Amino acid sequence: MVLLARQSSASFELDSESWQFFPALTAAGLPHAFSLRTCGIDRPPPVRELGLDPDRLVGAEQTHGNGIAFVERPTPLFYPSVDGLLTACRDVALKIRVADCAAVYLFDPEIPAVGIVHSGRNGSEAQIVKKAIESFRSRWGSPPERLIVQVSPCIRPPHYEVDFVQQIREQALGMGVRDFFDCGICTACHLDRYFSFRAEKGVTGRMWAVAMLPA
Repeated sequence: MVLLARQSSASFELDSESWQFFPALTAAGLPHAFSLRTCGIDRPPPVRELGLDPDRLVGAEQTHGNGIAFVERPTPLFYPSVDGLLTACRDVALKIRVADCAAVYLFDPEIPAVGIVHSGRNGSEAQIVKKAIESFRSRWGSPPERLIVQVSPCIRPPHYEVDFVQQIREQALGMGVRDFFDCGICTACHLDRYFSFRAEKGVTGRMWAVAMLPA
């Protein structure tokens, strides 16, 4: 990716009109981004700004479950029946789309390996973040204490009746994650920057969470 955020103590940075970045991931050297509402409802975010080919992003069906796929090559570009994508391949870029659910980034800088999971109410109840952490350990031997876990903007109380970010936090910390970061931003509170399926009654767009390993 070309655009990388500067290191900061803030919860996030806006380094372009279209993307925001998370300082914990930037400091760890992970190329990543999270798109903003300014990208528009009816068109995909401008991933070419990040140095990515939009036709080479690997995505998931996102069925609100806890299925996870290991991506070992740039194709296929679509994984059905899963809500999480993990990879240790440097020529793979991952994509998860959200409107109120959380995109949760996971990064082991030592392997290196990266993942993004889609975790809303159902996914959090199905413990997809815990499953992803277990998958890092079983696949690559990544101890949870070495992982960096970052939660994106998502809907939160009082705009939503379930605090699924707390469930995500409990899963991560319960597994032994030490570096857990939550941007603390509610999508429904900031409709100028983010889409919210709940607040906009389903007539809205999607933010993209993207990540790939450094070259």
